[in-house]
Amino acid sequence: MKIKFKLNRFVWISILFLSLSIILYSNITWTDFPQGQNIPFVEDVEKEGNPKMESVLYRLMNTYFEEGMEEAKEFAQQRDVGMKGDQVRVVAHAKAQSAGNKLRIRTYTLRKQIESLGGTVELTHQNLIQSLLPLHSLQDFANLDSVKYLRLPKKAIPLVESEGVQTTNAVQWQNISQYRSTEKVKVCVLDAGFKGYENLLGTDLPEKVTTKSFRADGNLYAHKHGTACAEIVHDMVPHAELYLVNFNTSVEQHNAVDWIIDQGIDIVSFSMGYFNMGAGNGTGPVCRDIKRAKNKGIVWVSAAGNYAKYHWEGIFNDPDNDTLHNFPGAQGLPTDELLVFYVPANTPVSAYLNWNDWGSWNGTTYQGSNQDYDLYLYFWNGSNWSNVAQSMNIQSGFQWPVESISGWYSQQSTWWGVAINRYSAARNVKLELFIKGTSQEILYNKKFGSLSIPADSPDGITVGATDWFDDSLHSYSSRGPTTDKRKKPDFSAPAGVSGVTYGNLGFYGTSASTPHVAGAFALLKGKTPYSLEQIKMILESRAKDLGPNGKDNQFGIGRLDLKK
Repeated sequence: MKIKFKLNRFVWISILFLSLSIILYSNITWTDFPQGQNIPFVEDVEKEGNPKMESVLYRLMNTYFEEGMEEAKEFAQQRDVGMKGDQVRVVAHAKAQSAGNKLRIRTYTLRKQIESLGGTVELTHQNLIQSLLPLHSLQDFANLDSVKYLRLPKKAIPLVESEGVQTTNAVQWQNISQYRSTEKVKVCVLDAGFKGYENLLGTDLPEKVTTKSFRADGNLYAHKHGTACAEIVHDMVPHAELYLVNFNTSVEQHNAVDWIIDQGIDIVSFSMGYFNMGAGNGTGPVCRDIKRAKNKGIVWVSAAGNYAKYHWEGIFNDPDNDTLHNFPGAQGLPTDELLVFYVPANTPVSAYLNWNDWGSWNGTTYQGSNQDYDLYLYFWNGSNWSNVAQSMNIQSGFQWPVESISGWYSQQSTWWGVAINRYSAARNVKLELFIKGTSQEILYNKKFGSLSIPADSPDGITVGATDWFDDSLHSYSSRGPTTDKRKKPDFSAPAGVSGVTYGNLGFYGTSASTPHVAGAFALLKGKTPYSLEQIKMILESRAKDLGPNGKDNQFGIGRLDLKK
């Protein structure tokens, strides 16, 4: 049985989940997983689709035409495709011949065409249009000359008195006189949602906060993750003016950043992350938001990600010439065409693949890929590997080099695996793969280079996770370098801390670390005459160096320490 998985309702790591994982799965070893089985890969599959449409949308549309609406809705549920009634939520990339008036006219024209097809435009940003479209109209809309590409929305994923206030020595600064007495420092927590925040006003949050939702449904309470982050910011800098802003998709985020800039925000705390939204070198639409914010004097603090144990990268390798990638043998195992991982019962599985064929970034989009690779998801049913899903986007020159599968789970704990197929490629690219859903390290894990987007941005501050008690690096904390060889994160900060939202010692992940650093910037801005750039240098000079001398790809410059 498969059901829809709402990524924005799932908190990646909690202390309870970790404890249960250790108890339940500590006896699982790599020698236990099913070996010596042939992958039931169908070599004669002919890729079908529209080059201007993401493959899962094309298959959803075909399911509707061939089997009817109920089967289409079931397919959408299986593949985590957002539908509202008989319509599907999509993002259209308008062809942008030039900026300014011509782009605005083209966007306006597409809006009218969406409405004429029975759809509803939810919001726009530059050449992006997020809308609800009837299933029967997808092909007609994608084939319009003014549409470059039609895809599903990209969703950001939460990277899940705090002990960190004492660990970072922030308390030493809290009771000294404010330098900036005429105005408060403005901190924005940009997150998935703020469920329960109203119950904390005047205690674990300021008496008054400013709120704004950029979700298409306006649901400020879609998640409690942002509330936990806001608690830490308030613990670090009690006198700051807090803005609680939430979103769900990347297009909604772009509009949120426009608003944040207009409000004169000083610091943004961003404990969220994306897959397949950039080349890992600080370019792409999400990293562009950080650059825009920095150009307006805003310090943007991002979580590094929680994927060090769930990341693999390497050059495509096919010694037996069957078009399937062979993962290198590890831990005494032979070379294998499956990357295998163990998943607890009823836990949704997701896989995200990208490769280094993005082309140049022009500030709005990437040039695109003509190296075509596909992603396959397999499930071990007790006796055989069963192929349950594929992502087969067409890469013919202008599409991004990405594939993804999400929304599947099993009612029993078992092994899953992914395979990578070279459909049509002239060279062996460097592949990068992220897995979500497993509580254990994946088989051929590569910890370094595991940053989520936008942790790779050169214009933001990236934060990794250390333990509040002993300063050890948390095993899940994503690490650099970026694909252009820069060291990340910039700082590390405590996680596994307490709060009302996640309870005693219950807030784990780089999500918890990030608001500590954002709060530190705000605290020193309010208490000193220094600029934010000068404050950054002060924090760097005082950080507790925990790794190799100087900045490294695990701890950054060191663990945040405000000791005077």
